[in-house]
Amino acid sequence: MKLTNWMKTLAVSTAAALVIAPNAWAKELKVGSYEPEAHYLVEFVYKPYLKEVTRRTNGELTFKWFHGGTLVKAPQTVDGLKSGLVDLVVTTGIFTQESLFPTTHVMTLPFQFDSTVEANHVFQKMYHEIPEVQAEFEGLVPLGFHVSDFFNLHIHKDVDPVHTLEDLQKLEIGAFSKSGVTYSELLGATPRNIKLEDLYVSLQRKAIDGIWFPTAPLIKWKMTDHTSNHSLVGGPFVMIPMTMSQQTWDSLTDEQREIFRSMENELTNFTGAIVDNRRGSSVAKMDGRGDTIIRLAPEEKAKWVAQTKPAYDAWLALMEEKGNDGEAILAKVQEFTAEFKGMDYTPADWWGDNWQE
Repeated sequence: MKLTNWMKTLAVSTAAALVIAPNAWAKELKVGSYEPEAHYLVEFVYKPYLKEVTRRTNGELTFKWFHGGTLVKAPQTVDGLKSGLVDLVVTTGIFTQESLFPTTHVMTLPFQFDSTVEANHVFQKMYHEIPEVQAEFEGLVPLGFHVSDFFNLHIHKDVDPVHTLEDLQKLEIGAFSKSGVTYSELLGATPRNIKLEDLYVSLQRKAIDGIWFPTAPLIKWKMTDHTSNHSLVGGPFVMIPMTMSQQTWDSLTDEQREIFRSMENELTNFTGAIVDNRRGSSVAKMDGRGDTIIRLAPEEKAKWVAQTKPAYDAWLALMEEKGNDGEAILAKVQEFTAEFKGMDYTPADWWGDNWQE
């Protein structure tokens, strides 16, 4: 009887220990985001993605969010990941530290892409197949590949639309990025370097003829109050991959790492699809109110590419300086671009059905 009671006590104690003992593989990862919590990428892509990771790991991995740059702002994301301050950043600001990613930024040479889905997949393949690109991510592990919306030309409603390169000559074009200023110069426009928060007033006062601005958020930023001529030239963009700290990655189990790998393509697809959707939605609304929407014919676009050749030459010179075969790398990127031209996305179940406008 005593033996039986002892065995019962042991069994109960063991069961209780199993219930209250922490999962040996459980981790709460710190997630850095410099976007506000209400940003459409956070709401529709990143939160569902991390929720799905938690589900696929049976609750082993959970995530603590730091929205709006409360842990890391865009220029701090790379150093924050490498130092271990943050485990994962949903949109890593590698565009703020271009000197650390010179080869990778071959992607941002002008007028290469027609959709964000295409650009994302070129970025993904470039990372996996070009060693010089992969080397620039030392200390970081990309989980998904993402670029921002393209900066297009949005011209004041009282100024003639830009159908051709000749139409752009002598126009004063505002830009809040270095690339926007550079491309304006190369294309023959007069560049105006203006803070983001001052672009609206500059348009309102007719101090400028137009702006370089991503089309997807154009309406929400109210730039359409003063612009009604839109040339969708597929201009500059920034690169914002989701990455994890290498030390955090190394601390995961093989099974957990495999789950992230299995979702890489799904995430790369989703970020591209939703940006393309938002751009398309904005264009449809502008078209619906009677705006002029211009898409360059291939022969016209070739002129714009030729005019911006100095940007390509400068990148090739930088590669030579660093001992990289820039011509071979650029040829690879152009090969990947042709491969993914016109591709569509494949949705995953975890995307849900409420993300499209």
